[in-house]
Amino acid sequence: MNLIAPKHVLDYCIIDEHDEVFKELKHSLEDDFSYVYKVRCNCGNTKFLVYSDAHPSVYAKCSLCHKMIALYDLSYYPSAVKLDKKYSLEKVQKDAVQVYVNYEYDDEYLTEDDVDFDVNDITWAKVFINENGNIKKILDDETA
Repeated sequence: MNLIAPKHVLDYCIIDEHDEVFKELKHSLEDDFSYVYKVRCNCGNTKFLVYSDAHPSVYAKCSLCHKMIALYDLSYYPSAVKLDKKYSLEKVQKDAVQVYVNYEYDDEYLTEDDVDFDVNDITWAKVFINENGNIKKILDDETA
């Protein structure tokens, strides 16, 4: 199965049908142009410390190997504008948690001859964490 997600995060996206939170998010958010994934580090770990800033940007730091993964950063998306201003990252929660992402795309490439599909050209993104069994949305941002 081909995963559809921005290139900067694609290697960390998985489908985990054994995870009840993932299944709930997938059922409520996924459609032909909206994709939901659980985040897993290259080391195999699925627990992260999550950081965000006011731009907004969201990063996940693996609690095992400490790799920092960009989940949402406007600099990666061709239709978005990222300001030059620097914002400080703040930790979203105290403990390491499981993280889920949802990336949405426009269907314009289906109707316009001069538009090609680009996995980085998202129109909307959401990031969720599993905080003690509760789904908490930490990002809901339109990029275009």
